[in-house]
Amino acid sequence: MEDLAEETGGFVIRKIDIDEWGSDVARQYNIRRLPTLWLYDGDELVSKDTREIIQVLSD
Repeated sequence: MEDLAEETGGFVIRKIDIDEWGSDVARQYNIRRLPTLWLYDGDELVSKDTREIIQVLSD
């Protein structure tokens, strides 16, 4: 994923280290499984569907 981001220059990857499932960060971002991907267009949330996002990025 990082290689694709560098290659295309069309998106940014932000990594969040949750340490453990019950951590404050996991609760704050409502992360329930890994990987968790959110797709934004500017400030607008486009999708939180990880499978859909992977498909969009691989096309």
